[in-house]
Amino acid sequence: MKYTFPEAFKIGATGAAWQMEGEADKLPHQKHFPHLMWENDKERWFGEVGPDVACDLYHHYREDIAMFARAGIRQYRFNIDWSRFIDDYEAVTVNEAAAQYYSDVIDCLMENGIEPVLCLEHWELPAYLYEKYDGYATRIVVDKFVQYAREAFLRYGDRVKMWFTFNEPVVIPQLCFQDGFWWPNEKNPARAYRWMHGKVMATAKVIKLFREMKMEGEIGVILNASHVIPRDENDPGDCYAAEVARAFYWGNFLDPAVKGCYPELYLDILGKEGLMFDFTQEDKALLRENTVDILGVNYYQPMRVMAKETPWDDSQPFCPGKYFDNYDMPGKRMNPFRGWEIYPKCLYDIGMRIKNEYGNVKWLVSESGMGVQNEGIYRDESGIIQDDYRIDFISEHLAWLSKAVSEGCNCHGYWLFASIDNCSPYNAFKNRYGLVEVDIEDGFKRRLKKSAAFYKALSDSNTFEYKENL
Repeated sequence: MKYTFPEAFKIGATGAAWQMEGEADKLPHQKHFPHLMWENDKERWFGEVGPDVACDLYHHYREDIAMFARAGIRQYRFNIDWSRFIDDYEAVTVNEAAAQYYSDVIDCLMENGIEPVLCLEHWELPAYLYEKYDGYATRIVVDKFVQYAREAFLRYGDRVKMWFTFNEPVVIPQLCFQDGFWWPNEKNPARAYRWMHGKVMATAKVIKLFREMKMEGEIGVILNASHVIPRDENDPGDCYAAEVARAFYWGNFLDPAVKGCYPELYLDILGKEGLMFDFTQEDKALLRENTVDILGVNYYQPMRVMAKETPWDDSQPFCPGKYFDNYDMPGKRMNPFRGWEIYPKCLYDIGMRIKNEYGNVKWLVSESGMGVQNEGIYRDESGIIQDDYRIDFISEHLAWLSKAVSEGCNCHGYWLFASIDNCSPYNAFKNRYGLVEVDIEDGFKRRLKKSAAFYKALSDSNTFEYKENL
């Protein structure tokens, strides 16, 4: 079956500063939060590999971007590391060498026929602002983020026409401070929700700035797609569980970004649990008046939940799991390497939810991908990794996305995670995601995988073949 996307639909890929650049040429104080995670918890990172080197894109970007073009990447979303870009975090002054580096990357992308898309942060909060002010828990850091955004707009707004404030803003407060799963392994829900609110307000303030500066283009935020599926859609208890999970893992960022307000269920539960953050009338007005132009949605796997059946220990700090249990659906299809469910239809479901419940706001799939361990075993005699599993994964997801677009969903692109193999939290280089291989055992040599040829054919024509007719 042949599937076709509209001409305006863009095929692209993504990267993140801390996962790719490495930390060469940074000043001694220019650490970011992921570096602290790695520095304080190295034994948990696969092979004790971290962001200090990553895949050293900082030194290889010209070579890498040329390979991105050969892989058919037409839009490339990457992040400024603001711990690198800013050299004085109190005065918010720019490091000129870093500013020139990002300018050169933008120029190199454009020279290779790739549209640059800039995100202001993918967890690269400067360590200084975390240690002195507790990051986004304080208005001071929110305002410094806005000052940093102004400098980035001034430097790159002449060439960059699509901007995002944050990529996956829920992850650090959720995994580090709510669940205590990542360093600093703290279960402090009040801190987590202050951080989340700080990022929500930072997004609204930067959008306001973008419009006040009369910047050309569009701006939004990139969120994890916590597409929540109840065990039984006809069971009220399961449906309530799904509503709670949706409010805490998606709606708390999605609703302010698109609707200009938090979900009532989210605020009600936080109030009931004594966890309500400082939320002024001025904050509420700012959210109402500064919603996004475009939304990025990162999708990897669905979240399945059911009504709460296991007892809750009230001596434990609050987490949303107090109101629901995760549902381990029998027979679900899994990626055995990453331990994530593979459910391509979710892209259709997400598109329909955005269309029907969020005003059909303009959006795109800002991350989607398949991580596989030991990809070297799929290398052929010519040295090329035969990653047919990645081609199948992309095709299945795009088939369902195509169905959503054909039914009026306002989706404008699909970006693969990732352009190139890179360092992920704790897993480091264990699971590979890239169209471009990084052989860390052979001097970080780069090679295109088989999927790169498929991706180029896809982006050249906006068409692809998939075995099933949906």
